[in-house]
Amino acid sequence: MWNKTPAMIKAMKARGVPLPQLEPQEMADIVAYLYSVRYFAEPGDSRKGEKLVTSKGCLSCHAVRGKGGKSATDLARSKRPLSPAAAVSVMWNHALGMEEQTKTQKDTWPQFRPEDMADLVAYLQALRRSR
Repeated sequence: MWNKTPAMIKAMKARGVPLPQLEPQEMADIVAYLYSVRYFAEPGDSRKGEKLVTSKGCLSCHAVRGKGGKSATDLARSKRPLSPAAAVSVMWNHALGMEEQTKTQKDTWPQFRPEDMADLVAYLQALRRSR
């Protein structure tokens, strides 16, 4: 979903279709379906996820424990629990806002392989557990 967001947004806008904001329960339903068809790979590695936030440019906007980022959003300080469904929902909704930002700032859209996204989610979950 993340990698296809720019193309999906362009196609939806061309057709006059509003961009959906997904609620956690809606995403939980999607995730449940994806689990049922064995879509998800093995759980991610939080150490690899930590490296990804740097290599994919996440720290150009976000901070982790006060380091990096211009944004007030510190990834380690979120009070929301991060279940797999919530993580997918957060990333989808974040992608919608980020797509507009990358157009105005001439940033590149980071691409993630499935295992990258699993590692990123594992890292974000580890940050919340270590607070």
